[in-house]
Amino acid sequence: MGVTRQFTALEESNMETRKIRLEYPLDKVGVPVFSQLAIEFDVQPNVLAADISPQKGGWLLISVTGPAKNVDAALDWVVQNGIKVAAAA
Repeated sequence: MGVTRQFTALEESNMETRKIRLEYPLDKVGVPVFSQLAIEFDVQPNVLAADISPQKGGWLLISVTGPAKNVDAALDWVVQNGIKVAAAA
């Protein structure tokens, strides 16, 4: 059983969930994005839909939940690592 992070009242009041589409170029398919988001930025990523393979790259539709500043920092990190980020409806 894992450790559950307890957020402060301020953090909880600033929690948000964003739906994001990630576009992976072929050379970025092996980047461990989800573990980094959870560990480094204390957000919860969730895959909603995907079409991706090691042979062609692809896309993921995800939701990311956490304090707003953490979500922003996490998505900045994704972009800095060469994965395109777009808001999803």
